[in-house]
Amino acid sequence: MKKIKLYIYTAISSLILFNCSGYLDEENLGNTTAENFYNTETGFEGLVNSAYATLRDVYQPTPYMFCAGTDLFFAAHQEVPLGLASYQTLTPSEGAVETLFSNLYKSIQITNLALHYANETENFSSLPSRIAELKVIRAYYYFLLVQEFGDTSLVTDLVDSPITHFERAASSDVYEFIIDELTVAINDLPPSPSNFGRLTKRAAQHILAKVYLTRGYETFGSTSDFTEAATLADAAIGGQSLNLSFNQLFDYQNDNNEEILWSIQYNKSQSGEVSHNWDYPWGPLVQGSDDGVNKKNTLHPTEYLFTLFDDNDKRFEGTFLNIKTTPYSGWLLDPSNTPVQYYYPRTAAQIAGVAAWIAEDPNNRSNTIISPIDPHWWDGLNQTDYPSLRKFDRVQTSSVQYTHDIYLARLGETYLIAAEAYLQSNNPGNALARVNTVRQRAGADSVSNVDLDFILEERARELAGEGMRWLDLKRTRKLMEYTKLRNPDIKTLVDGGVDPFLSSDGNYKILRPIPLSAIALDSGDYPQNPGY
Repeated sequence: MKKIKLYIYTAISSLILFNCSGYLDEENLGNTTAENFYNTETGFEGLVNSAYATLRDVYQPTPYMFCAGTDLFFAAHQEVPLGLASYQTLTPSEGAVETLFSNLYKSIQITNLALHYANETENFSSLPSRIAELKVIRAYYYFLLVQEFGDTSLVTDLVDSPITHFERAASSDVYEFIIDELTVAINDLPPSPSNFGRLTKRAAQHILAKVYLTRGYETFGSTSDFTEAATLADAAIGGQSLNLSFNQLFDYQNDNNEEILWSIQYNKSQSGEVSHNWDYPWGPLVQGSDDGVNKKNTLHPTEYLFTLFDDNDKRFEGTFLNIKTTPYSGWLLDPSNTPVQYYYPRTAAQIAGVAAWIAEDPNNRSNTIISPIDPHWWDGLNQTDYPSLRKFDRVQTSSVQYTHDIYLARLGETYLIAAEAYLQSNNPGNALARVNTVRQRAGADSVSNVDLDFILEERARELAGEGMRWLDLKRTRKLMEYTKLRNPDIKTLVDGGVDPFLSSDGNYKILRPIPLSAIALDSGDYPQNPGY
């Protein structure tokens, strides 16, 4: 396999071991050499923990790369990179693209470092599992790379000297590598984690199911990919029901719940608050409050998303905060003593029951502004008066330092992966059963048939804001179709006779561009993606 770019090898010399919760605690290495320390169980465990910590680097930025330019959210502020929001001006110099590309390869280098020392460290009982965990993390990073950028340079060895040229491996080869790595790793992973947050057999099965599902849509994929994806997704489900209410999945301080197969964990570390920026872009505008909340209306929900939920679908209130309190986090920390500034009823029953709602808590609700659903909710100029996406809300007061975990694999999505895979492998009965399991937990009515569009609607209702949508639309080849109809930024261009996806070279901007800085550092001819 080819090694990585010139600028990536520097990650070795700048490697920092991060402090994380519980099992990720590190020791200060002092003057101990890497060779001596990583050859011990304690040292190697620290190296594995540093590989987990790289997930925070990949997911720390505001999630424009994962959520902008879809049918669920549009850009309502100039902070959102215009190229990601509407594609027309997307170029190889886009900073958010370069950040993701660079962070993924730097993180891969750290996993390569750990896997290098796996061959040299002392033997201990959990070593096979730790090696498997590293392989899954690295495979997951390559899965992100191949979806975002297509043909990808495969780096499987420790890079300890500058590399001035490398080749891009064909996407088909990258998928083969990912599948091989995950298949091997599954055999050595435990069924349940020794510490919450560690990878397990079921988490790896979930990821591998999604890899097969995604490859099935590629020109080099086949129906057998969908069949394999369905089998793996059912194995990851393992007979477990969706027992929690949807609200409980994202409840305050309930991040370590039974439906989470894999997540990035956050807590206050010895060096200060460890956090991400996934609570920031959903608005409405909250700044300078006394509870440490900082929100801005940058990614605004579309009319399509706000109106996608049936009246009895509890996922709306589990996704969006249907009140706005002063201070913002009062609804979490002290609801009985916090005035409600806005109330957002959406169903006919909720609107008709406003008086009864106020009567339930007149001390906090008598002065509430009632703001029922209508077009002002999805007006991008509306900075303050619409329901906030609540899934990643954080609290940062003098006594509370809380950042919600980011879920990378959870059981509700596993059911929907199985549903999509069964549908595409010509088994609509099983697809329907998996979809209805998800809907029943949400309180929504069961349906009698499903197609791909309906499954994507279910994924929108279940996973809005969780960083899946751009990848979902790209995988199913619905990105241009859906966004041209539902994203106002893109629809405005299309209605004006401009196709923002179409490049001057006649190709469509479906993949992300290879960063210009990366190409410039290569001493050979490193090809750019079509459309750029």
